[in-house]
Amino acid sequence: MQFNAMRIDHLKNLAGHDWEAFAAGEKTAPLIIQLAEILDKLVPQGDDDLHVIWAKCRRPTFRQFYDGEYGAAIPYHEAKTNVLEVAGKDYEDCYPYPKVWYQIGVKHFTRKPGEEFYAFFVDHQYMFSINDLQDAGAYEAEDLLDWAISEAKTFVEEVRKGTCEANILERIPYCYRNGEIKRNDLWEAYPQFKKDFFKNYKKREIKKFIRYFKTDQKPNALLPNMTARVFYEACAVVYKSIKRQRETVSYYYTESDVERERYNGAEQTPKEMYYSLADGRDNGLKNVPMDDPAAFEEWKANKGPYYEFNGSHPWEIIPSFSISFSMHLYPQKKADGGWYFAISGESEPRSPETIIAANALYEAGYPVEVIKADKIIDRLEGSDHIDVVPLQQAVFIGESIHLKEKDIGVAIAKKTVWKFDRYELKDKSI
Repeated sequence: MQFNAMRIDHLKNLAGHDWEAFAAGEKTAPLIIQLAEILDKLVPQGDDDLHVIWAKCRRPTFRQFYDGEYGAAIPYHEAKTNVLEVAGKDYEDCYPYPKVWYQIGVKHFTRKPGEEFYAFFVDHQYMFSINDLQDAGAYEAEDLLDWAISEAKTFVEEVRKGTCEANILERIPYCYRNGEIKRNDLWEAYPQFKKDFFKNYKKREIKKFIRYFKTDQKPNALLPNMTARVFYEACAVVYKSIKRQRETVSYYYTESDVERERYNGAEQTPKEMYYSLADGRDNGLKNVPMDDPAAFEEWKANKGPYYEFNGSHPWEIIPSFSISFSMHLYPQKKADGGWYFAISGESEPRSPETIIAANALYEAGYPVEVIKADKIIDRLEGSDHIDVVPLQQAVFIGESIHLKEKDIGVAIAKKTVWKFDRYELKDKSI
């Protein structure tokens, strides 16, 4: 059977798990070395003589695909029309183009005198190694390396002739490429994306945010002191503004009657709000006297009787599965001694709440700075750039996109600036 993309995909599924590649077998190992020698004619793209190039391979025929994916359960000659229709759709989804494109790479360095390390990658997945300290056992794949060597020779020759960009890179289908597009251009090409983006925002809050944090509007006066109470009350402003509340009064703290009366018998005090919603790893903040600025400042410096390490997340007032998407509120002290709050939450999923929270703090009279406010505003005004990535690399949090189907995808692709590595010969005299 002629070598095709289905074989490559099969090998990718077998190898590369837990960063342990197969050890190249006796027949495969010299082919990896040969591939490295071919690619070493190019200027490396990374440490340890890393070279990554583009390579194409024909897709399987439908019959080959069927036999590999469905044939074990229902042989082709026994398949009914409905089964063939399902398999046909699956085939077109997996292999929409006659040629499938991959990125193949080799890394090579001397581990110690007389011992050379080689790593072979497909689509940045660690596939085969020579002299790795650990591996997943030996495996042979001469057909894979024969294909890679053939493609590498063609690629290097195109670089030598100066035709690599025109004859290879520009012919790679958009769905395999990486690039970036200005958000305004994306909105123009795909108006629904703009509508979906602004669904989570309030126009009035956007206007206020730009006025408060982009223009030269006078900031609120710095606070002379910072205390635990001031911090909790600022957190409460945030929680109320974005309507965050738990039915449970607090997971980590129950307020005293004296403190509750200070807030007119409130069912939940600012401190209880914090301990019901924040990360909870507060390094002993709950023990700091509420109105003692010296005690707070000493605790903040990881000193004094109230400090106790338990995770160092006191400022993560709205946690998430990753701190990159959490909201933080940091009490900060200026060189002249005044205090202010810095609020973070610039990730795309968190920004709608961050905007409301920052506005509420400003309107409540707190001195507040928004970390990476320019990034949020650029996003709102459509002047930032979004990564355009292959479907398998797209992330669900909205920080990158993949091309849509048919005409919309073409419209987006035309406005996308595509990114390719720069390919040059080491010895230009060759």
